[in-house]
Formats: sequence, structure tokens, C-alpha cells
Amino acid sequence: MRGAGAEQISILVRTIVESKASSNVLRYFYGIGYKLDHEILKVGFAFRFQRGAQFTVTVTSANKMPKLHATDEAVQVTPGIQLVEITAPAAANNYNDVVSAVTSFCEYLAPLLHLSKPGNSTGIVPTAGAAAASLMSSGGAKTL
Repeated sequence: MRGAGAEQISILVRTIVESKASSNVLRYFYGIGYKLDHEILKVGFAFRFQRGAQFTVTVTSANKMPKLHATDEAVQVTPGIQLVEITAPAAANNYNDVVSAVTSFCEYLAPLLHLSKPGNSTGIVPTAGAAAASLMSSGGAKTL
């Protein structure tokens, strides 16, 4: 989202594009010159809620698999840190309702989570807005 309204909402809004690939996608990428470095395995849970709008909360950890399909050899990328994502479909006619519902749910979750980025812990914070401000102000935005 861009423009004057972007700074006024307390949640991140982004367009999601889904794509699908056939079973020969690895062969295709090898054919055009790519080399497989590793696979990523997401391990976690997904919950669906209806609180003003329907949204999905996923709690996952990312695991790196050095060998193709070697799920038993997966190693956590960020040990002890899980990614919590809240997603909800929105259209022009229900956008404000969805933003309000997700913002409210984030404020409800904020005191229950220990919010951090790898190498930069903010601790437990009273609101989602405070968590975002703390992460951004304490050098959370690092060049990778």
C-alpha cells in the first residue's frame, strides 16, 4: 500500500500472488542454470479465526534441509524463534473491516508474545504498535 493512508494503519498490507508449479520444476530450474542450495521446511500450525473478519494465524519455524527431501536432517534456521503471521483476504468493499479486525487481534496477541528478530530481542511489549516501534528503533532493520 502506498500513499498518505499507508502511514496511518498499524498493519502491513501487501498483495499476495499465488503460483503453482508442476512436478518437473526442479528439472526446469536446473535446465536454465540454477543450482539447488537447500530446501526450506516450514514446521508449525495454522489456526483460523472469525473475529469481525475471517483470518488465519500461522506459527512456524523455518528449517534448512541440506539434502533434497531430507526432512530428518532439517536444522532450524533461527533456533528458538517462531514466525507468527496473521493473514486475511480483503477487497475494496471490506478493507476497513478487515484492517480493524486484524489490528484488534494483533493488539490482543502482543502481550502474549515475546517479539524479536534474530539477534535483536524486544522482550514482551504491551501493544503491537510498541513492538513494531521497538524493533525499528533499536536497529532491527539491518542490511542482509
